[in-house]
Amino acid sequence: MSPVSQPAPLVVKIGGAAGVDLENVCADVAELRQRGERVVVVNGGSEAGDSLLASLGMERREALTASGNVVRLTNEATLRVLTMAWVGDVNKRAVLALLSRGVPAMGMCGADGRVLVARRRPPLKLQDGTRTRIDRTHLAGEMTEVNTRLLGVLMDAGQTPVVCPPAVTEDGTLVNVDADQVAAAIAAALGARALVMLSNVAGLLEDPADPTSLIRESDDVERVMGFARGRMRYKLEAARRALAGGVRSAHVTASAAPRPVLSALAGEAGTKLTSSGVKVADAGA
Repeated sequence: MSPVSQPAPLVVKIGGAAGVDLENVCADVAELRQRGERVVVVNGGSEAGDSLLASLGMERREALTASGNVVRLTNEATLRVLTMAWVGDVNKRAVLALLSRGVPAMGMCGADGRVLVARRRPPLKLQDGTRTRIDRTHLAGEMTEVNTRLLGVLMDAGQTPVVCPPAVTEDGTLVNVDADQVAAAIAAALGARALVMLSNVAGLLEDPADPTSLIRESDDVERVMGFARGRMRYKLEAARRALAGGVRSAHVTASAAPRPVLSALAGEAGTKLTSSGVKVADAGA
């Protein structure tokens, strides 16, 4: 007997900024699961990470690269604390929110089962006044591989995987990776039917100061990228990666909106992005 073909999953990314309503999003995920949907949840944790660092008297330093970009540095000590926040706090709160709604959920970071594999970025060239110095302690990476087999086994067993950074390199080093890019990589690798990114804003605005300037839908990510500011640029970059990888639609919407995931998928809220762009190579394991 041939195996039964499984429906394409959904990937739901819960932002980590202040004001993100995790419980509201998990209620929608629970309803999707009740409808028979396969769902992978990805969580960030920027606010939780910064709060834990502050409580320990630590901070992530900002530095100017030789090319003029400002980066937040992640060394071994800060990544250890960030991992505590992302994995031990936010990820487990998402798992518990799903369990409380009757949804079997399995939380993991990139190192667990090597579910997220990344390439460590090269040493940074930092501008220190008039001098340029090399920083070899920065632990940041770019996603290269998703263990789709493991995620598939979990979903086949009725579980909802809840995945978060950090990722792991081929030589076993933990590295910080952007959670939006994690969600995009997972969506592309699994052939997801949609990627939904929840944050503390209504979607992409033509004018960030005007909440009525919401862009409801676009099939040209490159064009609307010019409207993105701050963290929204990361979400548009993630949408571009997911769409290029074959995901049919990417959505950006507010986590606090009524039925945020369901309304985004129905085209009733947030910004919907689609594309007929060229496909990229499979990122699966």
